Amino acid sequence: MVFNDHAWVLTPAWLRVDHMPLKLDFILVPPSLRDTAKRLFYALLTQNTPPGELPILISSIRTYYGCVRRFLLWANRHGRTQAQITGEDLDDYHRHVVGLRLSVGATKGHRRAVRMLWAYHTRLPDRLAQDPLRRTAWQAWVRAHSQRTGENLSDRIPEQVLGPLLTWALRWVDDFADDVLAARAERDTIDARPPAGPDPVVALHAFLDDYRRRGQRLPAAPLRLATARRRPDAGLGL
Repeated sequence: MVFNDHAWVLTPAWLRVDHMPLKLDFILVPPSLRDTAKRLFYALLTQNTPPGELPILISSIRTYYGCVRRFLLWANRHGRTQAQITGEDLDDYHRHVVGLRLSVGATKGHRRAVRMLWAYHTRLPDRLAQDPLRRTAWQAWVRAHSQRTGENLSDRIPEQVLGPLLTWALRWVDDFADDVLAARAERDTIDARPPAGPDPVVALHAFLDDYRRRGQRLPAAPLRLATARRRPDAGLGL
């Protein structure tokens, strides 16, 4: 992959043969904004992350490429460079994304893509003038779609339950461990021994070959027993 290439193939970094090839096709980005897009994704791929940002997986980088491209196409249609985009423009784009009626996750992705252009602004030649998350409309959407999470919402295990469990766990370690390990070693030794009798498959073939050689039929249940099994009242004494 070369920076000046119009398409960057991400497959060598994907390391997954069970997924389709990934690439970033910058020919789909307006020429005036193409260098900005390239420098952003070059920073993402090389993990040249600014303070407060975390590296992004290859698959997520490909997803964010589509979101960034949508924003850049929108800016190009409105005749804006990144530096010319105002707070009102950011609000307009936010309303545009919300109006698409995408899932909450997809909407978050498009919002995150715009925020990424701000977060990486020191790596870009054409920079957003302000952080979109400082806009009132953007903040209101976050509050409306926030999910409360906790470290652990499960009730605490009562002492009368936890006490016996812990006692027996310690007994298995302190009292039973030697016997358990000795039994496991003995079982491993038994499993490693060759079978005392012939291999079951070989024995079955020898059995069938003997019946073929003598022209003898295979054993079967008597007809009266087979008929009784098929009767619905069999075994009921009716």
